[in-house]
Amino acid sequence: MPAWGVIFDMDGTLMDNNPFHLKAWQAFCERRGRKLTAEEYLQQVSGKNNEATLKYLFPELNWNAETLAAAKAEKEALYRELYAPHIRPIDGLETFMQALKHHHIPIAVATSAMPENIQFALERLPITPYVDVIVDSTQVKHGKPAPDLYLLAAEKIHVPAETCIVFEDSLNGVQGALAAGMYVIAITTSHGAEAFPQAHQVIQDYTGLSYEQLQQWIAPRLNMRK
Repeated sequence: MPAWGVIFDMDGTLMDNNPFHLKAWQAFCERRGRKLTAEEYLQQVSGKNNEATLKYLFPELNWNAETLAAAKAEKEALYRELYAPHIRPIDGLETFMQALKHHHIPIAVATSAMPENIQFALERLPITPYVDVIVDSTQVKHGKPAPDLYLLAAEKIHVPAETCIVFEDSLNGVQGALAAGMYVIAITTSHGAEAFPQAHQVIQDYTGLSYEQLQQWIAPRLNMRK
């Protein structure tokens, strides 16, 4: 069993795409006569899965499996169309993942994104060789901010939850990772550093981040397990 591992969220963590999710949700809402501001999106929507978002945005509608599936497909098609010309990894990510893989650190992606969006991203980001496991919200009973996704990711990379390091950008994601008992590093693509008082570390991007730095941060937890 590896001593420690790394779990990345996807949206806003592997790529700075939340502005395009916002644009897609705004276009989706505009078609239905609802206004969605950036502030409401960040506070109430970011980090939620699509089903929870749709029920939040339009609680008056009688959602069922068919209408939910159609609405999800519409919104995500808007997102992919808007983001495709702009997609790129967050600064420093590929070099950082290369370093982790060189040291045989297992890497998982745990995301609320739908499978089509995961495929869309990984086909366009130069990180696929470094990712060992991908888990999404279709594989667990409760999405973020519940800890289920993170615990499943830890199980799949065979690392104890308390020695997993999670990178997250959303408030719901940080809450879920902390609930899983993991070491949480917040990245400020979606919120300022002040939004993450409970995170163990806060970063702007992956530039200069090293295996040695993570080893230093997780060392106290490794020592507690001895």
